[in-house]
Amino acid sequence: MKKKLVSIITFACAGILAFSGCSSGKSADNTDNTEKSNIAVVADTQCPTSLDLAQSWDSWYTSRWGITETLYKLDENLEPQPFLAESCEMADNKTWVINLRDDVTFQNGNKMTAESVKLCWERTSQINARFNELLYIDSMEAEGQTLTVKTSKVVPAFMNGLCEPLTGIIDVTADSNPAVMPIGTGPFSAVSYEVKTRAEVTKYDGYWGGEPKLDGAVINIIGDTSTLALAQQNGESDISVSMPSTSLELFNDTSLYNVDGVPGSRGQVIFMNFSNKFLQDEAIRQAISMSIDKQSYADIINKGASVPASGLYPDFMAFGGASGYSYDIDQANSVLDAAGIVDTDGDGIRELDGENISLRLLTYSTKAELASFCNEIASSAKSIGIDISVEIYESVVEQQKNGDFDLMMVSFTMVPTGDPQYFADIAFRTGGSSNYGGYSNERVDALINELDEEFDSGRRTELAKEIQQTIIDDAGFIVVGHSKYFYVMNARLKGLHTNPSEYYLLDANVYLEE
Repeated sequence: MKKKLVSIITFACAGILAFSGCSSGKSADNTDNTEKSNIAVVADTQCPTSLDLAQSWDSWYTSRWGITETLYKLDENLEPQPFLAESCEMADNKTWVINLRDDVTFQNGNKMTAESVKLCWERTSQINARFNELLYIDSMEAEGQTLTVKTSKVVPAFMNGLCEPLTGIIDVTADSNPAVMPIGTGPFSAVSYEVKTRAEVTKYDGYWGGEPKLDGAVINIIGDTSTLALAQQNGESDISVSMPSTSLELFNDTSLYNVDGVPGSRGQVIFMNFSNKFLQDEAIRQAISMSIDKQSYADIINKGASVPASGLYPDFMAFGGASGYSYDIDQANSVLDAAGIVDTDGDGIRELDGENISLRLLTYSTKAELASFCNEIASSAKSIGIDISVEIYESVVEQQKNGDFDLMMVSFTMVPTGDPQYFADIAFRTGGSSNYGGYSNERVDALINELDEEFDSGRRTELAKEIQQTIIDDAGFIVVGHSKYFYVMNARLKGLHTNPSEYYLLDANVYLEE
């Protein structure tokens, strides 16, 4: 059995200012004649296990840090726009013709061509199952700057898929280890990477989008949110990513800090393991859903940094919103009573088939609000006669892969490509790569199949709404809330353009004011 964490682990690294003279400071007045640096110090709470897009499930970090880029990019409305590609046109319903920019080079100076994109995608498809659920590529032909892609099925959301960092382009012919030094097309090239500790990037002078205004950046991985806030207060960080709402009151001084919170596509999701006999019972799943106070999470636990989830997808998306289970302890108890699931021995725990209903709820320590709310869920469950024990780990990746959980609360991006299809395919569909609990519903699968082949945007919205309503009625997943994404920056940092997607942070326009 893997060792359970009993306290929150801090990944603060020694030597947080990795470059000589790198001191951002709260303001220029706080540094004792320390030379201002053009190296930005970024603090983040999480990191990928590898910088190799194909190997990592957290492939957006190389995009966030400005190392890799995609053929299309999501705008502030989560609509796909041309980026490394000049255009993408559908020749027929299974053929896409992509015309690439002619002025893009990799960070080793090699030109990005259709052949290099083809080689990159072929490698990724062989390694990562999610890639194949994204673009469904059957074959590719490369000629100059034109890549012709034939898909194995109709993929209406193909251009949205081109925005997913997993499709990011690296030079796979380069003589370097992509796990620590991928050769991408972004404004910053990787210098070094220490998992759970730090990354270092430096500007790429040959960047196609113009010379980056920063000389580089250090990314420190600080898993403990109190340490994250302290580093920002002490001037050790220029920007903190994923600052918890509970710490925002520390940064009210606008002469020292800028705080930006954008509505995000991230949801706090509870997966249920359908191999557990208790969770196979619909009444139990419904009762658990009714016992969760989503408003409490938004108002108290997350300090207003999220909104209670009415559906699975965020309400601000056209296909978001649904009619879910309301917080109602009395109704939850009534549902269980009506199903004959009662406490026969007076110990306060209901039984199913003569066995106490006891469940393990897992989460991870890097988002303290999740752990806090899991304890609230467990407390509330007692009032409906269900025993829930909370287990907090550094990471739950292994438990996800192995199905070693009953309930699992994670923070999950629900619309990473701006389209409902991707998350439906990977999480809601039977056998999906991120369907960790093994949820399966033939009606949902049929609706997803229809969504996957529907080009009409209005009908796609209707299908997405029906998918999520069916799952909610089935109590197949619980989405507690949809959160804002908070950045805290010192006043010197300029040029950062926030986006509802978490994919973007460092680009050529970010700079430190003199």
